[in-house]
Amino acid sequence: MSLLSVIHSSLASVGSSAVDFPAMVASAAESVYQGADLLAAAGKRIWDTKPFQKPVWTGIMFGLRVALCVLGALFLIYEVRARRMGEPVRERTKKRVALLFTVLAFGAYFDFGNPNTRYSEYYHRHELYHYYLGSKYFDEIGYQRLYECTLIAEVDNGRKAQVAKREFRDLRVNLIKKVEDTYILKEPEICKKHFTPERWEAFRKDIDWFYNSARGSYWERMQQDHGYNPPPVWTMTGKAIASIAPASDSFFKALAAIDVVLQIGMTVLIWWAFGYRAGAVSAIFWGCNAAANFYWTGGAFLRQDWVFLLVLSVCLARKKKPFWAGGALMWSALLRIFPGALFGGWAMMVLIFLIQRLRGRPAAPGDRGLLSYLHPDHRRLIAGAFVALSVLVPLSIAGGGGVQAWKDFSHHIGVHKRTPLTNHMGLPTILSHTWEGRMRFTRDNNLDDAFQKWKDGRNQRKDERKFIQYGIFATFLLWIGWALHRSKLLWMAPALSLPLVLCLTDLTCYYYSMFIIAGTLTKVRKPIGILLLATATASVVLLGRDIGYADVGLSGFYYVDDNFTAQSYIFFLFCGLMLYAYSRPLTKESFLAFWNRKPVVRRPEHPPLKNPTTIAGV
Repeated sequence: MSLLSVIHSSLASVGSSAVDFPAMVASAAESVYQGADLLAAAGKRIWDTKPFQKPVWTGIMFGLRVALCVLGALFLIYEVRARRMGEPVRERTKKRVALLFTVLAFGAYFDFGNPNTRYSEYYHRHELYHYYLGSKYFDEIGYQRLYECTLIAEVDNGRKAQVAKREFRDLRVNLIKKVEDTYILKEPEICKKHFTPERWEAFRKDIDWFYNSARGSYWERMQQDHGYNPPPVWTMTGKAIASIAPASDSFFKALAAIDVVLQIGMTVLIWWAFGYRAGAVSAIFWGCNAAANFYWTGGAFLRQDWVFLLVLSVCLARKKKPFWAGGALMWSALLRIFPGALFGGWAMMVLIFLIQRLRGRPAAPGDRGLLSYLHPDHRRLIAGAFVALSVLVPLSIAGGGGVQAWKDFSHHIGVHKRTPLTNHMGLPTILSHTWEGRMRFTRDNNLDDAFQKWKDGRNQRKDERKFIQYGIFATFLLWIGWALHRSKLLWMAPALSLPLVLCLTDLTCYYYSMFIIAGTLTKVRKPIGILLLATATASVVLLGRDIGYADVGLSGFYYVDDNFTAQSYIFFLFCGLMLYAYSRPLTKESFLAFWNRKPVVRRPEHPPLKNPTTIAGV
């Protein structure tokens, strides 16, 4: 029988029993649902066993994170020693080990999906409350009215008596206030007038979903955070996505999945551009470091876009696509502002090339006029950054609240910067943290804000020590310039510029995920990879209490400000060691050789072994 005959007879058979076809589909669907239920039940039984309960599992994850960092560093050391002794590790073995480390580290970031240690249904309600509602209703609430309009919507939802007893943060002045002392109960139209009736009804329903999903103290504390803070460029994208659907369990799972895709993309990009060694080191740091662990921004809405673009920029520079690298870093900066400091290394490379041209260095073949004073790659880099700036800012004005949105953002961040947070990290945190100024000694429960003395003290010391801060910043900038003075590798500049971000800003701890790009320097200096993994190890051990490891006896410091000041010291030390490991010592001879455009005579880093055959035989 021919194939056509078989198909014909099969179709005829289906046609003759068309009456039963819906029943067949329903039966098949029922079988699928039953299978899914069985798998879910089996998974639940597994997660309910003792090893996966939170107290036990957090201890296991602590041990795994420390082990991955330590073993990764030891493997790098072993690889170097084996090569020097004439018995290098096989390439295939190294790739397999790197892949294993990468997969385990990626899984460790998510606790391997254990529902007992992650947020309910995975997504982070606190984060989504701010970023989903803040972007979707930005035209109505801006940067200042999220909490006020939330409480007014709750009154309309029949919870006036509850709202009257609450406190919230007034984002205009960044202070906690009692609802009864504000306009919320007396003049709700101050908020409502910014909404159309249809938009207010949608907002009220979204608020009701959040209340029912996160009721109790968890919900009430959301209105005491520090508001919606992204720049208008992020708002433009966030609003477009958030407006697709109302608040719901399924929609928020889809929104949270975007970051997972971006996180996978970061890992793939580094492997693609830098190979397995740098890829594994970067993945271990990202998955295991405590400062930027899942607790803060995991399960959130589009919180990893800026770091994805940062990684993309470095990878594109590595692949010799400077135009797109400049555009990607500028986009990252427009999403979170502080990545703009990572242009510092590129600025130093451009400046050094310009100085050399002014001192007689020949122009690139075919270059004439003023453009000859810029290297062709530098021109493309600048062009990419300028194009991104000139496209994204006008788009954000059109779709992110107009010119006024940028003015409001500047004012809002200005107020926000004068409010120290316990999980701030950076050089300003180091300089403003003193023994007598610690939270332990300055907390005063008799004040409306028990931590006001702590905040005022930090701001005062920060202002008093600005010159020290700027002096250290200038030192790092010159050091970065020296480290890059003979390099043509554009991709190294953003990673070596990480100290500039640390010197200029007080960032909340989770932004230190940016140090993932330091792992790419393993491509040229393996010791930097070892230092990065040692930094991740120290961060986990020191921050035990705040990421759930108190049950395994590693509780870190009791007060949170001490915790994150210690974290700041760890990353500051890494920045210094990273530059030391990469740059050559600044001597009179080396500087004169650079100034006169002559090669530097260097001794070999590792003198040859006296008897490599004998040692290898051992």
